[in-house]
Amino acid sequence: MKKIYLSLLLVLGIVVFSNTNAKAQLENGTIAPDWTLTDINGVQWNLYTLLDEGKSVFIDFSAVWCGPCWSYHNTGNLETLYEDYGPDGTNEVMVFFIEGDGASTIDELNGIGAGTQGDWVSGTGYPIILTQAGDPSYSVVPDYEIAYFPTIYRVCQNRIIEEVGQVSTAVLYASIDDCASASVNVDPSILTYDGPVIGCSEVDLEITIQNMGFDPLTACTITAFDGATEIASIAWTGNLTTYQIDNVSLGTVSLTDASTDIEIRITSVDDNDLNNSIETTITYEDDVTVVIHLEVKTDEYPTETRWELVDESTGDVLYEDGPYSNGENSEIVYDEDLILPGVGCYTFTCYDAYGDGLLGAAYYKIFASDGGLITSGGENVGFEKSDALKVNNETAIEDIAALNGVSLYPNPANTSFTFDINMNQTAEVAISVVDIYGKVIANIANSALVAGLHSFEVSTENMSNGIYFVKMTEGGNNAAVKFTVFH
Repeated sequence: MKKIYLSLLLVLGIVVFSNTNAKAQLENGTIAPDWTLTDINGVQWNLYTLLDEGKSVFIDFSAVWCGPCWSYHNTGNLETLYEDYGPDGTNEVMVFFIEGDGASTIDELNGIGAGTQGDWVSGTGYPIILTQAGDPSYSVVPDYEIAYFPTIYRVCQNRIIEEVGQVSTAVLYASIDDCASASVNVDPSILTYDGPVIGCSEVDLEITIQNMGFDPLTACTITAFDGATEIASIAWTGNLTTYQIDNVSLGTVSLTDASTDIEIRITSVDDNDLNNSIETTITYEDDVTVVIHLEVKTDEYPTETRWELVDESTGDVLYEDGPYSNGENSEIVYDEDLILPGVGCYTFTCYDAYGDGLLGAAYYKIFASDGGLITSGGENVGFEKSDALKVNNETAIEDIAALNGVSLYPNPANTSFTFDINMNQTAEVAISVVDIYGKVIANIANSALVAGLHSFEVSTENMSNGIYFVKMTEGGNNAAVKFTVFH
């Protein structure tokens, strides 16, 4: 989605929303990223410093050309909030206006030029920050995952963020009552789970803890459970003052199920056990066939879309494609078989540069060798969506009913190998040699094979050392046998 499109919708007064799973905005209840920014008067501000001073911080992400932004700005709700409860009032809050377009000018902020709704500076007592694309200041916009203007956030003293919207001063001020605050002396709490939510065999468990007590937090015990079974534990030590946070790794744990529910708890004694635990579910697609099929259809913005398939054991990118050209608007741009190197864990990730996912009828779909859908994504791609794929069997020849068995020898192959295929019945079979990128190296057969044993000798003299597959296709089903060439 491009600025011109977003601008038009906002001028018409239409608010653009995206699926929350698409991560179009920071989710309520997550940690607000810290920032240090300089306002148009040259004053530098740091978010976490203000929070540590006991203030709740309100941030208005707007753009000078945005009609609804201008309308809300002129209600004076944020100005009144700042005057009554800011530094010159009760000193409970701080308010910021962040111009988040990245291409606007100081003149436009002051109401000069055709690209602005008016004078945003006059009468605004709270700091105004002008971001510029290409400058470090602009990083706050993607950090806060701004997908539409205005976006108005409240950040509590404990760093937790909530989108409060275009509401009255009274509602804005009342919202700070929802902020959690320190109430006891010793209170370690778990704020968020930060580790992966997909994985095939092993994952690193990571959380963020926070000191919600008045006393400095110097130690606590954190334990992870799979049901009643303890799977990880750490004796954390540090020195956190009130509301300070720390990222904690509990180490690597092994997964045994395609869906594993994990609870992470603070198991040492403290004065408040209501914020001591968090739950997460880690999933993967199990029993994936070695030969899979990927189909990708773009939306109206194909230049935003790309994808990759990574071998988790090596970190190697096995396949990747995109971003696509503007001429490939709303087209099926990829419709190919992918061959996985064998038993193991693989991660497919689809990326959207704008963060609103694959819109409308766009999608990606991954199919098994028998045509069954393994996983898919659309608008829920957001900035990125990943799927973990676990291969348990290398050949999966049982998926092809006409085959009774296959064998390949010698393996590794030097100058040639023999491939035997035993047919249960007569069937049209296509057999080829492909590399790990799916490129066909040699065609072995593409004809009707009668019931019985068939033997093919294949030369490998022109093949480089490495891993290859004999791929078989019959009746729309695929199977593969892995072999190695070593001269």
